[in-house]
Amino acid sequence: MVDTVYFLFLDELYTSNLNEFRKINKNEIFEKEKHWHFGLAGSILPASSLYDLYSKSRRIKNKYYPQKDNLIFHYTDTLNKKDDFSDLAINNKKYLAYTSSLKQLIINTDFKYISCYIDKHELIKKYGAFNNEGKVIKIKKIGSNLFPKSQFLNYNLYLLCLKHIIINFFKFITNKKCPARGIIVAEARGSKEDSELRKAFHKLYYDGISSVRPTDLRSIVLDLFIVPKEQNYIGTQLTDMIIYPTYDSIVPNHNQRNDHFVQFDPCLKNKLLKDGNLIIP
Repeated sequence: MVDTVYFLFLDELYTSNLNEFRKINKNEIFEKEKHWHFGLAGSILPASSLYDLYSKSRRIKNKYYPQKDNLIFHYTDTLNKKDDFSDLAINNKKYLAYTSSLKQLIINTDFKYISCYIDKHELIKKYGAFNNEGKVIKIKKIGSNLFPKSQFLNYNLYLLCLKHIIINFFKFITNKKCPARGIIVAEARGSKEDSELRKAFHKLYYDGISSVRPTDLRSIVLDLFIVPKEQNYIGTQLTDMIIYPTYDSIVPNHNQRNDHFVQFDPCLKNKLLKDGNLIIP
């Protein structure tokens, strides 16, 4: 079968703003050892594979949680054994079996992914402008006019991450021997976040990215759709299960867990696109 449509399913990690820095000064920013981050990742799947992936995920959900009609895989809730998965805290046998099934689902699914993480401290240390009291007030221009200077509370972190992810998605599709198109799907997170994600996408979509002309980009990447969590897209849930283990494995300067049931190596390393991860700045 020749695949002509690919989906990029997005998910994110931590807050997409710099609000944490409102109450700390320059010295605290430069001296803090454990940094705050924001991450965005996207799993690439051909449209032809989605029904099979959905069917396999449905069997796992029906086996372990038959009483829950619309169970959504959530990696951190599973890891922390809370909310829909609070029963796992008192049933270790079920926890091991359930997480093993999720791990095998990821290993046996043929997909590629892209990830991008922003070290907020390093971003402000490199591009921040401070007032006389040592409080950050602006983010200076980063590279091209695509990233102009901005009040730091209004800075759109999606734009930095999405540039890396979309250009890699574009290259993934255009490197195929047969013509194909791409569609981006993101799970709704909140009105402000959804609005900023759309703004970032539209800026890239109509201005272009680096050497990719906007007309070329629009001919390959057709659109971005933001869908309610309740629609239970298996593609966004797949990305949810890989973004945190990837972050913990390859991003420095934060507290790392050692109890992941999905490990970057061997589960994810070979699924990450070549040059598919970026840490900013």
